[in-house]
Amino acid sequence: MRFFASILALALVAAGAPAIPAAAADYPAKPITLINPNAPGGGHDAVARAFASVAEKMLGQPVVVLNKAGASTMLGMTAVAQAAPDGYTLGVDSTTTTNALEWELANGRKPPLTRAELVPIGGLTVNVPIVVIPAGSPWKTMADMIADLKAKPGFYAFCSGGLYGGTHLPVEVLLQATGTKARHVPHKGGGPCLTAVVGGHVHFANQWPASSIPLAQGGKLRILAVQGDKRLKSIPDVPSMKELGIDAQWIQWLGISATKKTPAPILARVREVVKKVAEDDAFGKLLESQGAEARYLSGEEVARFIKAEADVVGKIYKVLLAEDKGKK
Repeated sequence: MRFFASILALALVAAGAPAIPAAAADYPAKPITLINPNAPGGGHDAVARAFASVAEKMLGQPVVVLNKAGASTMLGMTAVAQAAPDGYTLGVDSTTTTNALEWELANGRKPPLTRAELVPIGGLTVNVPIVVIPAGSPWKTMADMIADLKAKPGFYAFCSGGLYGGTHLPVEVLLQATGTKARHVPHKGGGPCLTAVVGGHVHFANQWPASSIPLAQGGKLRILAVQGDKRLKSIPDVPSMKELGIDAQWIQWLGISATKKTPAPILARVREVVKKVAEDDAFGKLLESQGAEARYLSGEEVARFIKAEADVVGKIYKVLLAEDKGKK
């Protein structure tokens, strides 16, 4: 096989075509490390391990998930950006990384890495937040909730898993789209926030389906809407923001990225595997059980997605920081 690869490379050179590096022709020849820049046990970790279990069968080499959490994914993704450009270190990239980078920029700080240092190989899944309320809330629909928010600006409270994080920003998008205001009560994680909703300590929250749907099924909270462009298969009776005519859609993507200068043939091979995994029935059913959706996005589509979400998030941060400054 290596002899054949060498002959092929020489033939391409003789024909005037760019040679395929020997390392790329043999890829992968050893285990691949997949860095998940988040803690074990969360939604990102579940997707990372599901991807690894399917991908290693296609690649013929182990794909080892390494959790490297810290600094809102910055620690792990910096390790991906600084890895050798040989395709043996990949990263679980997502909207969370975009949020963290834009937060640093909005505060006038230099981030530890830039998007230019990473190559988006492809997207595996998209996830949308859902609007949850206490089981005993008088609100029956989103229209009820919006009407009360307009009637009493700043009176009603919502919680999130952390200030300016992945479940705070969707609410700000919703508030801006509906011309309403509400008090933010940040918590240290999605779990404590959901506990606050269940206990009636806040009036609403935007949380992820995987952790919220079981609570709704147990009668501990209710779901008013899906903050996306269509309904979720796991909760088909809950309307989407789009069908309600509310322009407040929020989609979180998750996929695979590599450090820049990774050889094109290696990127092509990994891109092929990412696409096959995203379209794998078992992978799709696993994500669906978590309230997420397997959806393949090409590297080019992910790049456009990143640019669009960075623009939106950057503007939201500027507004929120200006409001905070005005309160001081």
